[in-house]
Amino acid sequence: MRRPYFLLPYACLLLACASPAAAESLNRCIARDGAVSYQALPCAPTARLDRVVEYRPDPVTPISTARQVPPRVAAPAPIPRSRHLRAPRAQRAVATAAQRCRAARERREAALQRLGLKRRYAQLSQLDADLRAACPRY
Repeated sequence: MRRPYFLLPYACLLLACASPAAAESLNRCIARDGAVSYQALPCAPTARLDRVVEYRPDPVTPISTARQVPPRVAAPAPIPRSRHLRAPRAQRAVATAAQRCRAARERREAALQRLGLKRRYAQLSQLDADLRAACPRY
């Protein structure tokens, strides 16, 4: 007759979960130099037992393995681009140096995400050169 060894882990898990929460005790030990320590084991021969503290450990709650995924937000509809809707060149806002630098950093991060770990030195050098052109202090 075959023995059902495959049930052994389940039985151990069941016994571990079914055991009642027991109170534990900690020994408060004071060393010769005045250092105080709390430990579950008896005090060392060089330290004296000050008192025994009883406590009940907090119950362990299982961690959910399901990741919380934020809900998707619909992207805004693109603005139609046509010649008659564009502002004249004189009225267009000129990007500041900080905005150009921020945009260059975002492009670099997007490119690094796209490349992943299969990036080469030449690709990284080109990305850094583009960033230095937009951000002189980089």
